[in-house]
Amino acid sequence: MVTLKIEICIEFVKLTVDLVAAMAESIEVAFRHRPPPLIPYSAGVNRPRSNYSAVPIPLIGFL
Repeated sequence: MVTLKIEICIEFVKLTVDLVAAMAESIEVAFRHRPPPLIPYSAGVNRPRSNYSAVPIPLIGFL
């Protein structure tokens, strides 16, 4: 009986890890394919625009 509960717990942990990895991958794909943010014309007139959206976000590293 105890062995069965441990096996069920291990399978649940495996499914949870797979789910988290799939969600992180889909979020990473969404960040990669999003359009660049629109900024007002007056904000970029006198200073250079920093493009933070071009920096890749390593979401897998946070797991």
